[in-house]
Amino acid sequence: MNEMKVERAVILAAGLGSRMKPVTNDLPKPLVKVLGTRIIETSIDALLAAKITDIYVVCGYLAEKFQCLKNKYPMLKFIVNEQYNEANNISSILCAKDLIRNAYVVEGDLFLRNKNLITPTQAESNYLGIYTKHTDDWCLMTDKNGYINEIAVGGNDCYQMVGISYWTAEDGEKLARHTEKVFNLPDGKNKYWDEVALSFFKYEYKIKVRQCTFDDVTEIDTLEELQALDSSYL
Repeated sequence: MNEMKVERAVILAAGLGSRMKPVTNDLPKPLVKVLGTRIIETSIDALLAAKITDIYVVCGYLAEKFQCLKNKYPMLKFIVNEQYNEANNISSILCAKDLIRNAYVVEGDLFLRNKNLITPTQAESNYLGIYTKHTDDWCLMTDKNGYINEIAVGGNDCYQMVGISYWTAEDGEKLARHTEKVFNLPDGKNKYWDEVALSFFKYEYKIKVRQCTFDDVTEIDTLEELQALDSSYL
């Protein structure tokens, strides 16, 4: 397949981070420092290393706090998700729906150790995943060619989902339309955005798993996970 230069990235950083309280009482989770570095900066630095400079941050909870990033990263553009407290992260994708063509979508709570996970070019839509014998987390099942055919919470012989994905121009355009449709369902605002392409409209996409390891990246959801990475929070 032909590799395409990635045009931009959208970082999802609107959530409350309630499972990391009290650290997030006055600070959005992506701005929490781990070993001296803000969580979100590990993704921004990786994007810049891949020469991707068109970067959007979708913020919500304590949105004004993200302005502290502008001194170091003047290229950042911010989108405020006004529905962050009444809808799931599908609302953040809805806010950025016109920006996800030929783009990375990156969750803002990833502590990224391996910058090479972000490459300047991509050939097809994909999700990062870590192969595991068992997980209780969100996971991806694939066919024999490595394309995703199911998403679930918990599984065996599967890929634990990592919140970094790439969307081709064609798939990004479809995702924008499909996200609106799911969001407008009776319970749509409570859905996770990943379910749009991987569950509701899965037969209209061909999305591959791109493998990485637990050493490459850690998703930080809880105070305990933060403490495991940085003992200063004990």
